[in-house]
Amino acid sequence: MVERSELQKMARTIDAHRKQLDTLHARIEQVTAILEEHDITAGILDQLITSSKTGHVGARLSIGSGVTLNYTHQGTSEGTALVDIGSGVFGEKPWSEAHVMTAERKAGISLLHEDLTKQTSDLEEKITVLAQEFNTAAEQLQPSQTAQIPEKPVAETPPPAAEEDKAPRRQQRRGSRFGNELTLDD
Repeated sequence: MVERSELQKMARTIDAHRKQLDTLHARIEQVTAILEEHDITAGILDQLITSSKTGHVGARLSIGSGVTLNYTHQGTSEGTALVDIGSGVFGEKPWSEAHVMTAERKAGISLLHEDLTKQTSDLEEKITVLAQEFNTAAEQLQPSQTAQIPEKPVAETPPPAAEEDKAPRRQQRRGSRFGNELTLDD
């Protein structure tokens, strides 16, 4: 037999897992945005490397606040880019090296994305199992509670109401829309 307190504990556990799932979804969105940024960076570096073979490379670089700089590179040699090499330290690297570093970082971030996605699916499965267990336990609790309530005889005519009965009653807590069934909010 399942106690009401156990059902409440199960509901709190499910709620905690759902909050954790929301956090994982937010992290996945952040990682996805970072992956998209790496794709754009890799595409630009590819274009710069390819264009450098012609002897003239031009680009426009946004520096924020609606300001864009014109960039031109003369010669057939690769240009350089400042790359964050860790701990806020930047190094000047040829475009091809910057491209390789971007690809390596993207691969690591992709692994993180896969791990977060797996955690999300595992947590969703766990929530589903817990919710099913909750529903089963709630069904077991429901018949036992109704068996304890004595059945009231049905009166043919209601007795006249006394004056004190006409006073407004304090509002009781609304039940769930499914009668006396417990919900995850209980």
